Amino acid sequence: MNNHAKRFKMTLEFDGRRYSGWQKQDDARTIQGTLLKAATDLFGDQVDVQGSGRTDAGVHGLRFVAHLEARTDLSPQEIRQRLNAALPGDIAILDCKRAGGRFHARYNAVGRSYCYQIASRKMALGGDHVWQVKAPLDGERMQEAASALVGMHDFTSFTDRQVVKKKSPLVMVNQCLVVVTDEGILFRIVGSHFLWKMVRRIVGVLVAVGKEELAVTDVDRFLRVPVDLKQYTAPAQGLFFERAFYDQEELDGFLLADALRPVMFR
Repeated sequence: MNNHAKRFKMTLEFDGRRYSGWQKQDDARTIQGTLLKAATDLFGDQVDVQGSGRTDAGVHGLRFVAHLEARTDLSPQEIRQRLNAALPGDIAILDCKRAGGRFHARYNAVGRSYCYQIASRKMALGGDHVWQVKAPLDGERMQEAASALVGMHDFTSFTDRQVVKKKSPLVMVNQCLVVVTDEGILFRIVGSHFLWKMVRRIVGVLVAVGKEELAVTDVDRFLRVPVDLKQYTAPAQGLFFERAFYDQEELDGFLLADALRPVMFR
């Protein structure tokens, strides 16, 4: 067996309902912890798995990128097949490729996108992956409010106070889309990175704007003056980590190509 560790870029899909987010925890089931166990069983103790971002408990992944480092002579295809066989049914490796030794799923990412889906009707299928909002929502008001989020802003209001004590609340947001469909509303946000609970707080505030419980101008005010928005935190079940970007050209192309073609996931 090769004595040198190799690094692989993996693309994952997962249903987050049974997990306490991505980050490994000693006392809870997580996506990273489950992957580490499967990789350790396959390769031995000297393995590492790192993800492109941390997700809240209950959040799902569509094309979540992680890297695996292990000492192995297995091909990427064999690694994908063996790990998929060992992983539970709600985690799937969609792709596995050899990566350079310096590639890091988190630190090399230049952008990330999340989607959130809101259902306007009762759903017999897929209801565990949406936020069912019974009240009518004004999508135009929501989009107008969402537009204020684009650019570099202080998102202190949209996370917990202990977070901003440890890291900068400044986040660059490239795009915010609110798209009304026959079955509900899809929200997409693309940015450099996201703070803990930030996307869920944004969605909750936008829903309040759509219900006319908050004014459109309140969003701009929340960016300028920190307030406690804990009560507006949307449930995790409707949130999906959509994808990560590792090249600025790739990110720019996504923003242009997908601006008019959002997809309602189920």
